[in-house]
Amino acid sequence: MLQSDRLEPRYFLADSVKSSRRPTNILSQFVIVGMTKGLVSVIIPAYNAAEHIRRTLNSVLGQTYQALEVIVVDDGSEDGTGAIVEKFVETDARIQLVTQSNAGVGAARNTAIRMARGEYIAPLDADDVWFPEKLEKQVARMEQCGEETGMVYCWSIRVDRHGEFIAAQFPSTVQGRMLESAVSGCIADNASVPLFRASALASVGPYLTRAEQGGGQGCEDWDLYIRIAETFSIRLVPEFLVGYVRTDSSMSVDGELMETSFSAVMQRARQRNPHLPAAIFRRSARNFYLYLAGWVHGSWSCNYMIKAMCNDPCLLLETSTIRTFVKLQLKATRKMLLRQIPPSSDKNRREGNSRGRDRKIPSIIDAIFDRTEISLTPEVDS
Repeated sequence: MLQSDRLEPRYFLADSVKSSRRPTNILSQFVIVGMTKGLVSVIIPAYNAAEHIRRTLNSVLGQTYQALEVIVVDDGSEDGTGAIVEKFVETDARIQLVTQSNAGVGAARNTAIRMARGEYIAPLDADDVWFPEKLEKQVARMEQCGEETGMVYCWSIRVDRHGEFIAAQFPSTVQGRMLESAVSGCIADNASVPLFRASALASVGPYLTRAEQGGGQGCEDWDLYIRIAETFSIRLVPEFLVGYVRTDSSMSVDGELMETSFSAVMQRARQRNPHLPAAIFRRSARNFYLYLAGWVHGSWSCNYMIKAMCNDPCLLLETSTIRTFVKLQLKATRKMLLRQIPPSSDKNRREGNSRGRDRKIPSIIDAIFDRTEISLTPEVDS
């Protein structure tokens, strides 16, 4: 393992990216970047993030821990993301913008890591936010635990696109040498949670790229947590310090891409860890498909629920599982029925012939399914 205050030089082709700040140390076509002790390198991959990137950057600049640099990688955006970031670059010397052709979130993070000078690396997705003490508390925990700790995570809450609270994520409390736990489930919950020791990343390697995941993406952060857990301890700050945004367009609700990524990640984990029992990987698949069932839309959610039960038949014995499965079937059936209602013709709309019917039928369908769903929801004792 490399010493935390001495990181081996990292190289990248200078021609492969365009940076808002000119590299200071150039040798031929390669840039060599050292490391600054105590500095946190915040790496932000951004693809069509114009709606959220201001709030995300403001949450970084509002950190109580101010020894940081911010590297935003515009991964081929087409919505003006780069222009927004340039405004921040003009007013804060700690921020730099790198632009590249679209290569996927893993490749974008790797570009930022290769440019990073910090002792610590903190990834942040371009639509998420950090609460003010996030970095301060994670750095303190990292320094408290010493060089055998490669990663510190915390808890997150889910927020909407306006930053309003929706729900708390189910927090993990596991820490230490925790390879089995890291394989069983994505302990950090989302990619904006962890703080890495830069020397640990230099030791285990960077994020998987889209090509390395068979064209999928979404589980590359989970893969990195597993590789960290194979060599280092992982520690926890047991506080909610991240606001995690998930919308209908989020990568994490694209079940097909996520499933492809998951398969690649677990295949690699099996090859590296043949000593782990098969039950660990079945548990991992169960947890992954339960996650997808709760987030993807339409009939796919039911399919993922079935896959979860195939990996762990004991789920069939749990009342909550059956209740959830029936609810998913109801949602899929409701959408199917609503799609069967023919749209009103322009003539009927002008004459008002179908206005009442168009409003009543969806309302009746919604009322029936709402009542059924309520009956499936257990009462909570007061």
